[in-house]
Amino acid sequence: MKRLKRFIGYCLIIGSTTVGLAMLTGHGYLYKGIKEVWLRGWSSGNIDDLQFAYDTRVLKASDPLLWAEDLGRVALDDSTLKWMDEELSASFLVISNDTIIYENYWRGHDENTLSNSFSIAKTIVALAIGLAVDDGLIDVKAPISNYIPRFADDKYGACITVEHVLQMRTCIPFGESYKDPFGFPARAYYGRDIQSLMEPYRPEAQSGTEFKYQSGNTILLAEILSSVQNKNLTEYVSDGLWGAVHAENDAEWGLDAVDGLERSFAQVYATTRDFARFGKLILDGGMVDSVSVISSEYIEDMITPIHDEELGVDVPFYGYQIWMGHTDEGMEFNLLRGHRGQYVLSVPEKNLIMVRTGYKRDMSLLRNLSVDTYIYLEAALKLAQEREQL
Repeated sequence: MKRLKRFIGYCLIIGSTTVGLAMLTGHGYLYKGIKEVWLRGWSSGNIDDLQFAYDTRVLKASDPLLWAEDLGRVALDDSTLKWMDEELSASFLVISNDTIIYENYWRGHDENTLSNSFSIAKTIVALAIGLAVDDGLIDVKAPISNYIPRFADDKYGACITVEHVLQMRTCIPFGESYKDPFGFPARAYYGRDIQSLMEPYRPEAQSGTEFKYQSGNTILLAEILSSVQNKNLTEYVSDGLWGAVHAENDAEWGLDAVDGLERSFAQVYATTRDFARFGKLILDGGMVDSVSVISSEYIEDMITPIHDEELGVDVPFYGYQIWMGHTDEGMEFNLLRGHRGQYVLSVPEKNLIMVRTGYKRDMSLLRNLSVDTYIYLEAALKLAQEREQL
């Protein structure tokens, strides 16, 4: 018994010392990460972590509209259902010609579950930039120093344009390792002061010369938005997008502190059905109910692959904070993608939208996208084809 008490005492001392050192060295966010991630058996953040948010703001569903439904006529085959289970899927939704033809949930999720978007939020922020562009508040070709003055006196920073930020071409060395507890993503995801975290970062090379996917770029976009109007990010998206696309449910956006800044690169907690709204908005060229929510010109620029002849940069799978690809047969699609396989995929040729959420993503790649992207797409296309043949 004495040995057990001594062991427990040592553990408490080590634990309290570790937490104390983390706080003193500016790594206090590690405690939050340990509690939310490692003590739950994961290696990085997960889709059900809304319960741990310091604070959130609400995206109001001010003009909800239910999707049309034609359910129960088609179903996934046994092998695909097995795959869904093995990949820890939480939801799978297929919308064909504006009608839900398949919807399924696993692991305690349902149509009302608010699930973490992870980097789907990046595309939502890019769409919000589109609102500001249409209102004449932002010029994508302008230097970001017009909006964020701290870059004006930097050799490379003064040359960064808004478009470079949208296309992940700032050459700012944020880093994007989700398993490094000391890296930028961990500090941005679990820390309490995103603005202070961002302040010292500057580009290490001429902007535009390299594509590097990094969450810090999306945080810059949110900062640009805040510089040109008086609403916080949640209010701006809520007023300009969430209501306009007829989201059925309120959503929440995680903050870095009580009444703090949105973690703009992630943590939009919404339902699977409402994530699909953004696939439809892009599919319809920014139109909702025959009204332009975002100009078709901006949407077209957004889903155009990066091609910079002057700087010799070609990125055929990325646009303005959005991924794109094609099937073996050449069928093109656009993709909002989040960590752990949160996918909103739209196929213009088929007028099809697919949403998949879950706890796991296949990290092997095919044409620069996760292999499972194509597996989920194939399943969705098969369901749509079967329905057409009924």
